[in-house]
Amino acid sequence: MLKLLDRYARHLGDQDGQLVLCGVQPSLARLLQRSGIADRLGDGGIVPATPELLGGLEEAWVAARERTSRPPHQESDMR
Repeated sequence: MLKLLDRYARHLGDQDGQLVLCGVQPSLARLLQRSGIADRLGDGGIVPATPELLGGLEEAWVAARERTSRPPHQESDMR
């Protein structure tokens, strides 16, 4: 699975895209760090899990927008 994530992140990067993982549990985040994939994903590429269902989704959305230099989203953009 790690190889698949790494390959996909590399593929997206080759096309000027970026992968953002949302809802990542601490154990997986540590594994991504050790494997070097976290470095490939960069700042905001890993959004931790939260106690609320889909709690990290807003954070991931904001991070993705910032990484692509788009203006901040309006509430209606998420729908």
